[in-house]
This record gives sequence, structure tokens and C-alpha cells, in this order.
Amino acid sequence: MMGVLRQQLSDLLLPGNRTVRKLIMVAMLAFLTFGITGLGVVTLMYSLSTMRAGRDSAASHGISSVSSSRLGGVAIVMSFLVVLTAMILLNPSSLGAAGDARFLPVWSTVFVCAILGAAEDFKADLLSPHLRLAATLLAFGIFLWTTPSFVPDAIGVPLLDGLFASPVLAWGACTLFCAGFINAFNMADGANGLVSGIVTITFGILFLEYGRPIEGVLFVVCLIFLIFNVISGWFFLGDTGSYGLGAALVCYGLLGVANGDFSAGFMASLLSYPCVDFLVSIIRRGRKGESPLRPDNGHLHNWLYGFYAPKFKSRVVPNSLTGLTISLCSSGVCLLIYLSGWLPIESNAWFGVLALQAALYLVVRSRLLNSQSVASPDTEFGRF
Repeated sequence: MMGVLRQQLSDLLLPGNRTVRKLIMVAMLAFLTFGITGLGVVTLMYSLSTMRAGRDSAASHGISSVSSSRLGGVAIVMSFLVVLTAMILLNPSSLGAAGDARFLPVWSTVFVCAILGAAEDFKADLLSPHLRLAATLLAFGIFLWTTPSFVPDAIGVPLLDGLFASPVLAWGACTLFCAGFINAFNMADGANGLVSGIVTITFGILFLEYGRPIEGVLFVVCLIFLIFNVISGWFFLGDTGSYGLGAALVCYGLLGVANGDFSAGFMASLLSYPCVDFLVSIIRRGRKGESPLRPDNGHLHNWLYGFYAPKFKSRVVPNSLTGLTISLCSSGVCLLIYLSGWLPIESNAWFGVLALQAALYLVVRSRLLNSQSVASPDTEFGRF
């Protein structure tokens, strides 16, 4: 009997069983961290990652060398619903913010955005970028018009606070910002652990601030996905995840700023990478006369992957290092400042942190462009 077990263990360690070893590693980490809940979520995620639906070619994101699934967001949504339902059945009082009628428009808007993303994940190009943009503008326009409590009357920037003094102009500005942020989040989903790392850190801070079960569930599910994503590389967050999670975070951000829970600068610095990368991409594409909604491989994470890739034989490690480096050096720095108490989250001094993050982005991008000899159509537009 012991001989059979030893042989089975030896077989698992063979190079050909790398998939099994990754799955065991992910399952063990999830179980040690979150027990049976973590193991159940990993099982669900692995099942979805093996489906034929939602498969992505290895080159579709520009920095991947393995075929992966786009259903990471679907996995997060399903895992969230399963865990939340189990919590409610075991303890109905744990419903928290999810049971607050004021949050019904929030979750309705998040659902609409997630469905728009799911359409792209299951059938590429089913909806044109312009149609999805129009749909998100409509969804957020209706949401913010019917729930004006989510629209801040000031954001701590003197030049813009005059704009926010007018309810109609504030509504229009917030609607445009929400739709732009969703697209920025979607564009940033190009490396293992990048957007999922940013989301996990953000929901972790929101849970520490509010202490409600729903933020705790979102943090747990996103953290398990982050572990799964970084180790295996079998998932992209996909449009379901980037649209749905992006919608949830922008709603949390607006309400937090409107209520004075934290400053706009704090939320902007916490979510700095997708926002800065999106703005740079718009400028870069505008200089070339291209649509700002057209995907390309000129993002910072593409260039950072080009720096890491030659240094590792693994096809997953450079991708995951790219995502973790960016998420930890952007949102991770904000988490460190937050936990250390160096800056109050209500302070407008967080705009200074955002400025430093933007400067670091431009410096790193410029150095990567100068150091890599690989020809790119974006090279002449990359130095800002």
C-alpha cells in the first residue's frame, strides 16, 4: 500500500503533471487560508477554467503564452453568490449591505455591467465597443440620476469643485467618469494578478473600514481568485470581472466620497494604475489618429512583461510577476500607507500620492521603451 502511495506521489511530481501540482498548490493555499470555503471556491474556479466556452488564444492579451479562460469574472460572480448565500442561510443577520434597500440600484447597475462583459466573454465581438460604452453610460446615468446621494458635491480639487456645485453638471461628470473607469479597468486586465490584485487590496481596505460581511465576502473571493490566477495562469478576469468589479468599486468610491468616508484622492491613488494607463493610452492613440477604444499592446504591463519574459523559462512566472509588480507598486503602496496611518484617508494629500504614482508610471514606461529593442508601433508615441 505504501509503495502504491509513493508511486502516485512520484507520478504527480513528473514534469508532465505540472497542471496537477499547480492545482494542489492552489487548493492547499486556499484551504489553509479559508478552510472548506476556500477549497469549494477553488473547485468551482477550476471547473470553469476547463470549460470550452470562453477560451482565449495565447496571444490575445499580448503578454500570455498559454491558452486561458476568460471566465474568471464569471467564477468570481458565482463564487460570491454561493458564499454569500451560504452565509445568509447560516446567519440571516449577516446580510449586511446586500440587504439594504439603498444598495439595490448599486447591485442592479453592477449586474447590468457584468452582463455586458459576459456577452463579450462568451462570444467575442457580439457587442461593439461603442454599443457597450453607450450601454454603460445609460446604466450609470439612470443610476446616478435616481440615487443622487451617490453624487459628491465636491471632490477636493478647487478647479472642479465649482463644477460639482451644480447637481446636473456633477451628475454628468460622474456618469462620464464611471463609464470611463469601467473601460480603464477592462484595458488593464492583461496580466495575472494585476486587476485582481488591485481589486483584492481595495475590497480589503473597504472591509477594514466598514466591517460588513458583503465586503468581507468580496475580499475573500477575490483573494482566492488572485491566488488561483497568479499560480496557474488559467484565467483572465475577463470582461465580466472587469466590468462588474469595476462598476462595484466606482459605486463604492462615489458613495464613500459623497459621505466623507474617504477623500477622492485616496480612492484615485488606490485605483491609480488603470486610470493613469487609460489616460496615457487615449493620448497615445489620439496622436496616431486611432480609436481610444481599440485594444493594443502599448500598455505599461505589456512593456514590463517584455522586461521579465527573457529572464524566466516559465510561461506563467513573467506574466504573474508583471501583474503583481504593478498592483503592489500602485495599490499596494496605498495599502501600506493606510495600514501605517501615515495619511488619514479623508485627507486631500492623497492627490500628492496620485501625482507621484503617475510620475513613476511615466518614468518606468519611458525606461522600458528605451531598454527594449523589440520594435513596436507605439515606440515613437511612448515618451511623455
